[in-house]
Order: sequence, then structure tokens, then C-alpha cells
Amino acid sequence: MLFSGNKKRIEELESLLEQLAKENSELNKQNATAQAILFSMIEGVIAVDKDTKITSVNHGIEGIFEVKRAQIEGRLFLEAIRNNDISDIINEVLKNKKFISTELNLVWPMQKTFQVNATPLFEKENISGCLLVIHDITEMRKLETVRRDFVANVSHELKTPLTSIMGFVETLLEGALDDKKNSRAFLNIIQEHATRLNNLVNDLLSLSHFESKEMALKKNGFNLNQQVEGIILGFSSQLKKKNMQVQNELPENLVIFADKDRVDQVFTNLIDNAIKFNKDDGVVRVYGKSEDGKIKITVEDGGMGIPDKDIPRIFERFYRVDKARSRELGGTGLGLSIVKHIVELHGGSVGVESIEGLGSKFWFTIPL
Repeated sequence: MLFSGNKKRIEELESLLEQLAKENSELNKQNATAQAILFSMIEGVIAVDKDTKITSVNHGIEGIFEVKRAQIEGRLFLEAIRNNDISDIINEVLKNKKFISTELNLVWPMQKTFQVNATPLFEKENISGCLLVIHDITEMRKLETVRRDFVANVSHELKTPLTSIMGFVETLLEGALDDKKNSRAFLNIIQEHATRLNNLVNDLLSLSHFESKEMALKKNGFNLNQQVEGIILGFSSQLKKKNMQVQNELPENLVIFADKDRVDQVFTNLIDNAIKFNKDDGVVRVYGKSEDGKIKITVEDGGMGIPDKDIPRIFERFYRVDKARSRELGGTGLGLSIVKHIVELHGGSVGVESIEGLGSKFWFTIPL
């Protein structure tokens, strides 16, 4: 009987040990899954205990604050990551035991915008710590700003000519139509503004098309020197008015493989700008050289140049160095942005070198 009782206890113990082993195995699996999820997250995740000591961080936090996990775990938050704003959020969560979601602008280690979600952690209804999830929304905020600026710019660009057209039409309808001397001048101004509107709409459609990345380039081989000669010929009237000349210094046998119509747009925009913003009796040079499997083309003028502060933004939509003069010369503010998108669709890049008062060199590359 005694032996039978011992045998039963042993069986019970073996069963209990087997159950514990299964539960331990399941816990290990769950822990491994949780760790995998934690460390695969793009967002930064950091957990602290009720004394604000860091208990766990993921790779996202290492990237955001430029710290190493091994160096900060076990240390007080403010001691490891010197950010008072996030520290205040942690303390508020630990004190009030409530979830907090807020947006923060961090200036260290670099200027960025983050969405911070902080959740209290509980153990048997007692607060045991705080879990923070930090999501980088810098690009999202930048895109929102770009979108707002774009809408504001388009509205302004459309409103100016539309207001003038409506004003002159109203004047003509009120009797000025019978004034032959002035009515023709009014109609010329209306036509001028209508042309500007048409150019703006066409440029917006082109830009939208290029930005969609859906446009298929129709590439073929063609002589670049001959193409540029034809483009220069189209500017004959403008060149004559300003007593200017465009020097085509490209090699006569230069052949590239690209979309001829799109490259035509690039040269037309760059040469047009070089003429508009150049001095009377000036010269525009078009030249190129091969480097690293690409051809680098430069359109150089001796005009007003671009201030240093404007150079980083010169290829942005609607960005103008001299807004009044650009509009006066009929520019839409989209030409250089179109140039940038066409070149990038070809796998090339664009840039500008300029000295204020001495002129500019706009360049682009296209793979050979």
C-alpha cells in the first residue's frame, strides 16, 4: 500500500512537471514572438518601470536617439536619454495612470517630428511602469506642408490672371468695347493673361504626369547637337530682341539614347530661362562632357545669378527667386521642377552653380 501511494505521487509529480514544461515552452514561444514583433517595428518602443528605469528598448529607439540598447537598459530614462519632454510624459502617465498621445518636435540628435503614445503598465491593478511608442512623422508633416503650399500657390497663380481677365471683360461690356482705340489694347491684355493661364494648366498637367511615375519614356538614339540647333532656332525672335546669342558647343557627333520629346522640354525650359534672366547683348553657352557613363550637359548664362539662400529650393514647384520679374516675363514657376522630373525619369540628376550678379550654370546628366 505504501509503495502504491508513492508510485501515485511520483506519477502526479511527473504529470505536473510535464505540464510545467509545456507551459514554460509556450511562454518561451510567446516571449520570442513578442521580441520578434518588438524588434521588427519601425517605430521606436521603450518600456520603463515605475521608477523610470529603462527595462526594454528596440532598434527604433537606438536609431532615433543614437544610443545603444546595452548602454541604456537599467538606467533612469533622463540619465540615458536627455529629453525633458518625453520624461514629463512618462511621469504624467505614472502619476495619473492614463494613456497619453501627443506630437513632439525634437531637435536632438536631429530636428524631427514624432507622434508619442504612452501607455501605463499594470501589475495586479498597481502601476508598474510605462510603455512608449514613438513614431517618426517628419516626412508626413513635410508632405502636408508641401500640399498646403501647392494649393496656395496654384490658387494665387490662377487668381491673378483670372482677376485681370474678368476686370477687362467687365470694362468692355460696360461700353469700352465701342472705344476702338482702347478696346484692342484690352483684348491684347486678356489674350496675354489667357495664354498665361493656358501655360500654367499645361505645366501642371505635365508635372502631374511626370510625378505619377506612370509615364513610359519613348527612348531612341538621336543626335543631341542637331536637336539643340533646332531648339535655338525657335528662340530667334527673343534673341533678336535682346541682341543675344546661344552658342551650341556640344560635339557634332554626340548621340544619346533617350526620349527625344522629353529632352526637348528640358532644353527648351533651360534655354528659355537663360535668355529671360540674362543681360542684353549677353551669351548663353550649351556644352557637355562625358563622365562615369553619363553625359553632363550645362546651360550657362551671364545674367543676374541666384542668391546662395535660394539655390537649395530652385527646383521646387512655384519657387521663384524674383517673383515679380518671373511673372512679368511669363514664367509659371514650374519649368525647373518639370526639368528635374524628366531628368530623374531618365535616371539622371540635376543641379545648379551660380554666383549672384555673375550668372548661372544649370546642368543635368543622362546615362549614355
